[in-house]
Amino acid sequence: MSDFKQDDNETPVVFRADREAGVLWITAVFPCEPADIFGDKFTIYQHVGQHGAGAAQWYWRTRAARPDEYADLKRELESAPYGYRLKVYKRVQPWMRDARHAEAKRLRECAA
Repeated sequence: MSDFKQDDNETPVVFRADREAGVLWITAVFPCEPADIFGDKFTIYQHVGQHGAGAAQWYWRTRAARPDEYADLKRELESAPYGYRLKVYKRVQPWMRDARHAEAKRLRECAA
C-alpha cells in the first residue's frame, strides 16, 4: 500500500518555455512560494535540475508554455512523491507576488 496523498489545497503554477542553445526548457513557476526568506525570487521546478529559484528578469525572457509542452511536467508534479494539486495560470498575477512576500515575511519571523 502506498503512503502517497494528493494535496488538499490547490497550488498556483505558471508554466514557462525557454529556448537555450536550441533546447526547449519547460519550467514550472510557483509564484506564491518564495525561494528564500526575502521573497524576491520564486520557486521553480524542471525535470532536469529539479527545484531552484527564479527571478523576474528570467521570467520576462520566457514565454507561456502551451498545454502540450507542459503536460509531462504537470503530470510529474501531481504524482508521487510531490502530490501537488495544481491550478494553472497563464501569467503571474500581482496577488501571487503579494502572497509570496507575505510567506517570506512569515518565514523571516519564524527564523528570528
